Amino acid sequence: MMSKSVRWQAGVLLLLLLCLPLALRAQLSKEERETAKKMLSGTLYLRLDVPVRTVVGGWGIGPESVLEVSPSGHDFERKLAIQSKNRVMRKDLGIFWGFFPNDGVRYSKPTFDGDTVVVWMEGLPPGDNEIVLDFVQIKTLDDFTKAFNQTFSKVPLQDEHPEWPAEVRDAIAAHRLIIGMTKEQAFDVVGTPINVVTGQEGGVKVETWSLRQDRGTIPSAYRGKSTRTNIPAILKFVDGKLQVIEQSSKPLNLT
Repeated sequence: MMSKSVRWQAGVLLLLLLCLPLALRAQLSKEERETAKKMLSGTLYLRLDVPVRTVVGGWGIGPESVLEVSPSGHDFERKLAIQSKNRVMRKDLGIFWGFFPNDGVRYSKPTFDGDTVVVWMEGLPPGDNEIVLDFVQIKTLDDFTKAFNQTFSKVPLQDEHPEWPAEVRDAIAAHRLIIGMTKEQAFDVVGTPINVVTGQEGGVKVETWSLRQDRGTIPSAYRGKSTRTNIPAILKFVDGKLQVIEQSSKPLNLT
């Protein structure tokens, strides 16, 4: 008869053997990585606004990821609250908020690290600044595809909706807002609002977006400088349609 010690060891071994396939699937296979690289190739168009932390290290100025995209959602608040890693070796210049939905990016260089895929890309001219973001919890190609589809489009966003009015599609292509846009259409121009207030006026649902006015630190300037995002300060949606576009009257402090 097996002793308790032998039975325990056998049980642990069996558990390890059962978990081994899951551990092996904690990252994409070589073939899946090649497929992922092909998906990221060429010019892509952002579906999300992508903040990037700008840091200075021994190599000079470079981007550090803030946005995390999983198969089921995306978040940049967690990393915004974290100080730049290796602060002794790196100088944190702040966050750059210069990439919006429908901005074109190219020259992808993905790095595969366990179940995280770090995606580096360059913006199209004239901005051509670098972006970097993390695809997290990526254990299968299906996980990667879900994260990719949240983040990128193969075509400009307006081209995905031939059913939208021509004036709306033209405005989105020009990164411009027009009265009558839906919230989805406005998001394709301005990205994530920094604050949303909902309520009712005269029995009609009203939603007010406050938008970011300062793009933060431009990575190409060592000392950094602040510039406007060139988007309105306030949007007001009445019954789901954009009715008020309010520009900021406050001067922006430049450094």
